[in-house]
Formats: sequence, structure tokens, C-alpha cells
Amino acid sequence: MPAKFFLDSNVLIYLYSEDEPEKATLALKCAQQPDAWISTQVLNEVSQ
Repeated sequence: MPAKFFLDSNVLIYLYSEDEPEKATLALKCAQQPDAWISTQVLNEVSQ
């Protein structure tokens, strides 16, 4: 069974990056993994 992992706020920010499309693509692939988790702390950091 694969280990679950948390996404850092930087990964979520790269999802919306228009300046670095390669990083945005990689961030999307990471975020779409079934074992990826996002903590409430990261959500708070990104929403501010």
C-alpha cells in the first residue's frame, strides 16, 4: 500500500502558475494522486 503524503503550499501555488507551465503540470499530477493529502494549515496559507 503506498504511503499517503501531504502537499506543501508551494505545490498548490504552482497549480495556478502561468509563468512556469512545467511546474504547474507536475503540481497537477501530484495533486491528482489518490494518496495526496492537503492539510488545513496549507489551505489557510494559500487562501491568505
